[in-house]
Amino acid sequence: MIENIKRKRLSKDERMRILNMFDGHCAYCGCKIEYNEMQIDHVIPLRRGGADTVENMLPACRSCNHYKSTLDLEDFRKMIEKMPDTLIRDSVTYKNAVRFGVVVPNKLPVIFYFENHPEPWEGAEAK
Repeated sequence: MIENIKRKRLSKDERMRILNMFDGHCAYCGCKIEYNEMQIDHVIPLRRGGADTVENMLPACRSCNHYKSTLDLEDFRKMIEKMPDTLIRDSVTYKNAVRFGVVVPNKLPVIFYFENHPEPWEGAEAK
């Protein structure tokens, strides 16, 4: 049974501070996000012993927050790096797009947006 972890309720000022950490960009993919679209991600997930403090939080788009879920940074990075293999295995549409040259899978290392913009949050380990 998974225990229900109580999360800190953030004030609007705290949420704005988190959003502004990277000038309104997702800390992972770098896409521009608006205040009402932003999700707050615990870098070290609460279920993995992370603190429920602003210092352990980053702004995230819905997609990155959903895919990261309770993964730590390196597991999230590995999952993204494996996506081309997962897609070629699981998606006929993707497989056909690759076969016809419409899509070209790239095996590139994943570098998160915040790793290229470490200030003001420097708590994450860079690859």
